[in-house]
Amino acid sequence: MAGGRAGNDGGGMTSLPQTESLPQTDAWTYDDFTRAELDPGRWTVMSITGADGERHQYRDRNARIRTGDGRLELTVNPFTRFHDRDPRQNNAKQMYRSVRRFAVPPAGRLSFEVTMGVRTYGQVPYDLLDAFGTVNVFDMETGVVLNAAATNDTVYAVIERLALPGVTQPHERFIHRVVLDVPTEPGQEHRYAIGYRADTSEAEFHVDGRLAYGTRLPVAVTGFEAGMALFSARDLSRYTRAEREHGQGATGWWGPWRVTTDVR
Repeated sequence: MAGGRAGNDGGGMTSLPQTESLPQTDAWTYDDFTRAELDPGRWTVMSITGADGERHQYRDRNARIRTGDGRLELTVNPFTRFHDRDPRQNNAKQMYRSVRRFAVPPAGRLSFEVTMGVRTYGQVPYDLLDAFGTVNVFDMETGVVLNAAATNDTVYAVIERLALPGVTQPHERFIHRVVLDVPTEPGQEHRYAIGYRADTSEAEFHVDGRLAYGTRLPVAVTGFEAGMALFSARDLSRYTRAEREHGQGATGWWGPWRVTTDVR
């Protein structure tokens, strides 16, 4: 840096170099799935209170899991967890949530990265909700959900705010599904990264290292949990039980999970 002139005597002094603060990045593996069984210290089956006031687990009696080779593999074929009135007892067939809630740096960015492959069985072609697998990033304190989802033929992003008693008002609930420009086929793996920036409330979806979608959330989030799931979520009011439960199923596999924080 050039020196600056001071005073009237022609003397000068050289200023000290100024340095900008560089981002501090901390990245670690949350789970590499090398244990023979799913680690209960990292993952638990998701549960939620249903419309009947009872606590219900997102668990399908037909689920089969396998892990220990660097990924979690979950198969439910066919799906058996159905309900005719309450989506909370219908949509998620089996879902795991992280035991840990990850804090968003107040002046930085939090991101989750994981490889997911999905193969569906008997899925209605190009129907986003008939059978699909998800990478879940969500916050129960605000109701915000950021999911990357895949079927045999489509990859898409889900941006949602859940209707949670004591958390959200009915008019604050919304769900957007955005089909991403990501070619796929049954069982094809993709690397998904979902990030959130605290100072702008912006969320980003990267697929295979490329920014696929970005949006700004209507509420600030201070932390997220992570999850993995298989779903079938066709509209209960639009489709009959026979149309929703027609023998379809899916296999999904995930791993490893990487978490990164960038702080300025």
